[in-house]
Amino acid sequence: MQVILADYAGFCGGVKRAVDIALAKAAKAASGPVYALGPLVHNESLLEKLKQHGVIFVDSLKEVPSGATVLVRTHGERPEVFQEAEAKDLQVINATCVYVQKLQTLVARLIAEGQQVIIVGNRQHPEIQGVLGWGHDKPFVLQDPKELETLVLDKTKPVAVVAQTTQRLSILEAIVEKLKEIVPVVNIYNTICKATALRQEAARELAKVADVMIVIGSKTSNNTRKLAEICRSVGTKTILVESAKDLDLAQLQGVRTVGVTAGASTPDWLIKEVIGKMEENKKDVTLEAEQAPEEQAPEEQTPEETVEEHTPVEEPQTEEAEKETAEGEVSLATALPEFSVGDIVKGTVVQVSEEEALIDIGYKSEGILPRQEVILSAEQTLSDVLTAGQELEVSIKRIDKKEDKVILSRRALERKQRWEELEDAFKNGTVLTGKVKETVQAGMVIDLGAGYDGFMPGSLVDIRYIPDFSEFLGQEVSFKIIEMRKEREKIILSRKQVLEEEAEARKQEVLHSLQPGQIIRGTVKRLTNFGAFVDVGGIDGLVHISEISWQRIDSPSDVLNVGDEIEVKVTEVIPERERIGLSLRQAQPDPWTQVENKFAPGDIVEGKVTRTVDFGAFVELIPGVEGLVHISQLANYHVKQTTDVVQQGDVVKVKILDLNPEAKRISLSMREANPRPKREPQPKVQKETTSGTGLTLGDVFGDLFEEIETKE
Repeated sequence: MQVILADYAGFCGGVKRAVDIALAKAAKAASGPVYALGPLVHNESLLEKLKQHGVIFVDSLKEVPSGATVLVRTHGERPEVFQEAEAKDLQVINATCVYVQKLQTLVARLIAEGQQVIIVGNRQHPEIQGVLGWGHDKPFVLQDPKELETLVLDKTKPVAVVAQTTQRLSILEAIVEKLKEIVPVVNIYNTICKATALRQEAARELAKVADVMIVIGSKTSNNTRKLAEICRSVGTKTILVESAKDLDLAQLQGVRTVGVTAGASTPDWLIKEVIGKMEENKKDVTLEAEQAPEEQAPEEQTPEETVEEHTPVEEPQTEEAEKETAEGEVSLATALPEFSVGDIVKGTVVQVSEEEALIDIGYKSEGILPRQEVILSAEQTLSDVLTAGQELEVSIKRIDKKEDKVILSRRALERKQRWEELEDAFKNGTVLTGKVKETVQAGMVIDLGAGYDGFMPGSLVDIRYIPDFSEFLGQEVSFKIIEMRKEREKIILSRKQVLEEEAEARKQEVLHSLQPGQIIRGTVKRLTNFGAFVDVGGIDGLVHISEISWQRIDSPSDVLNVGDEIEVKVTEVIPERERIGLSLRQAQPDPWTQVENKFAPGDIVEGKVTRTVDFGAFVELIPGVEGLVHISQLANYHVKQTTDVVQQGDVVKVKILDLNPEAKRISLSMREANPRPKREPQPKVQKETTSGTGLTLGDVFGDLFEEIETKE
């Protein structure tokens, strides 16, 4: 029987770091016990070992005495847990996995941006419980694409999809594909831990060639169960065990190839115990076979009896290989390799100090990576760029076989790898980021890593003109490489190109996401005599002067100022012409809807004359509502010109003659609001004249005066 251990199995860097911290802290008895908030790992054997070393596991901070040391496990916690710990004066050791921390920060940012966040994962898992506390609005949590059928989403808002760090990539992809059929904008963030992805892929590939897969880990461990699911998904018989005592060797009888993998919470010693048990069993089987007489050889089996749950395609074995298998030797991926100076090998960081790092490269002792063999910036230390559990490539610089010491280097490898990465970014137009390390009058110098600098000319820094680049010093900026020359290590960068492409992308996204009738927010960018241009997300829309206010205005500046944030209604979208029509007044209540509640025919009210015309005057009763006083209704006497009675801006009393809100018409009268008092009849006075006839003027013209008075 051949036993093969998967390339990536067992402890991940985050779990190993948490366990190492707990053991190291507990070893210092003088500092008091270490309290772990929840089980550090899903592995009973390891938890028992931690308890024996003095680690106390608690379910909440209420069980931790004030001033004690508490360890936050790799799954992370909600912000309020840290606040509670601070209130109790606890010394907190935050062992949250870096991938989980990134997920927490990302979810908080996406929610703050107004996106609808979906987390693909198990809602009951402690990692997800912790992440849910990092957003003001709770994200949706899904485990299966079918759950999308019951999810209520706002199709006018973008949806952001993230994943639990131990989630299977296939489930994330399935949910994303289904989601694209429901909402127009889906932003995908693959937050699955790299170590998890490598462990799952290694298990899948090994399961394809193994007859049986042994998965070591707790049945309560989420990532261990997923490993088992992956192995079974390729049709291979899979056995899940928590330790060597759970392994039933009878299940391996007649098996030629056994694959072994382990969850992230499984320590190396448990893996070795399981493999050791299989190795001892092989020796016993070989011994029995040697002692048994030839005539007791097993009889030939029928084809039905030889069928396995999974039959891999195997390469023909050499005579030597067949002999080794017959003798029962175990083939492990962890067999000690032979190294030569100059070889490039993969390793895992075990320990980091100020002067050196110890790297596990599969040798009998850890390789030594001196500080001088790593490219660091002036303010960096080894611990800034290397962490326990991190996987990286190193080159063999020197081998001391007498002391079993291997000296490693990263310098040349880092520079070579970095130049290749920069070349790929140049060819593919990839957007990169880097810190501005120096500013000069002509532009900026950007640190590209591994000792490479890029230059960004002033004309390529921004879309707008920037007279002084010192504001960017020490900042991280995004850019594209637009020119490279290897012989001179010349690299020219452009931030302007990135900004232009981002602006164009936002513009196109807005153009294709806006629909007439939507109410959106925008910022006034420019005022003209015919309207206002409003930025609605990277593109300007026009609010015509007639759509600015329900009131009559002479200029957009009567209502708006550049920089105002306003709500507008989308009235028209023409993507091919990049044209967006907006209305400010339609985003507000129509004042004509209030007319019937405020006024009735016969009411006498005050209003302001907004304009005069040949046939009368328009009077504003409330903002946005005007009525017409016809010229015949201006006064109790004949009026030749409207301006003989009223001027624009006058406040006058009017009587409502007729009200028609549907047609937006109101008829008004100033004459009836200010009726002329009736004259009292006056006694007639006869005056004598010196005329010889003896008649007075009243006698002659009296009827005429009465007629004129009556007409008036």
